[in-house]
Amino acid sequence: MAFQDHNNHYDVLIIGAGPAGSSCALALGHAGLRVALADRHTFPRDKVCGDAIPGRAIKCLHEMDPQFAAALAAFTEKLPTRQTACYFNNKKLDFSWALEAYTATRMSFDNFLLSLVKERGAVEVLEGREISEIMHSGSGFTVTTRNGQEAFHATLLVGADGTNGVTAKQLTWQQMDRRHHVAAVRRYYRQVGGMEDTCTEVYFDRKYLPGYFWVFPIHGGLVNAGMGVLSDDVVKKQINVKQAFYDFIERSAILRSKFRDAQPAGPLQGCGLPLGSRWVTMSGDHFLLAGDAACLIDPVSGDGIGNAVLSGKLAAEQAIRCFAAGNFSAAYLKTYEQALYKAAGADLQRKARVLKTLARMPFLFDTVFTIGKHRIVKNFLK
Repeated sequence: MAFQDHNNHYDVLIIGAGPAGSSCALALGHAGLRVALADRHTFPRDKVCGDAIPGRAIKCLHEMDPQFAAALAAFTEKLPTRQTACYFNNKKLDFSWALEAYTATRMSFDNFLLSLVKERGAVEVLEGREISEIMHSGSGFTVTTRNGQEAFHATLLVGADGTNGVTAKQLTWQQMDRRHHVAAVRRYYRQVGGMEDTCTEVYFDRKYLPGYFWVFPIHGGLVNAGMGVLSDDVVKKQINVKQAFYDFIERSAILRSKFRDAQPAGPLQGCGLPLGSRWVTMSGDHFLLAGDAACLIDPVSGDGIGNAVLSGKLAAEQAIRCFAAGNFSAAYLKTYEQALYKAAGADLQRKARVLKTLARMPFLFDTVFTIGKHRIVKNFLK
């Protein structure tokens, strides 16, 4: 088989070249290890998302190498985010962001990160490889592409192939839990009225709480509009999320005005968001999970990119420790989960409690927006 060829043997094989996988590859660039980054797509490719790039992602890139942050600063397909406007029951709260943040389509941002990996040349990039089977062996894993066309062996496997990828399913038998999952839709528009390039907008409606609707300006005159609803509510309340998207607009006088002359720039597309409101298994003998494969999406803001980049960075650091110690056991790899929980998990659990409270007592929204406590809403969204 192909994996018997030394050229197909890697110290680290990263499956998935989104923000988590590419960040892991970037952080391993000077580790002196043989690393490959595989993805079933050929980039650039689209990814349904809100397209917000938070401060955490930028901070992690800077920590890995200041040159990465400098490259992002020169990245022309982004818009800076300096303000967010929140709306509920005809009330509005504005606040400014102190940390650097941007919006950019995932097609351009993910391709930007992968381009950095390619430019460094230290990691072999394998595009158009759809992994279908993962087999454990005493010295690591052998993975094969669809129809057995190719096989690769790795001492350490990093699964960063998202919520629908093979790694979490085959390595942890992870199942979707509707109580910790969001059903979301997104559509691009042009000519949305009253938009400011540096201001993102978030709308709440009592009918869909704790879900919300977002309107984010994107480079080139685009607007990313979308909404997310807890999957448990979708089932219990029999919500058609695509219909709810248009219903949300119709129920808001502000949104109706904004979208009166808006022109669709693409189809309405759906995606699933695995929330970090539960702490799943994300490591084991010879493997780590990162990004959406590890269920790290903020349960309140819906942001996944920040924790994806963070987890990719921490996975790379754990990989370096494993090779230094010659230890790839499940017990040793737990250090990664502990570091990730300290950096993000505790905050995700706190936000999950906030989400549950709001779901039980939606009148709290009225209180917050009436009093105008900017700090509360800012902490809620960040």
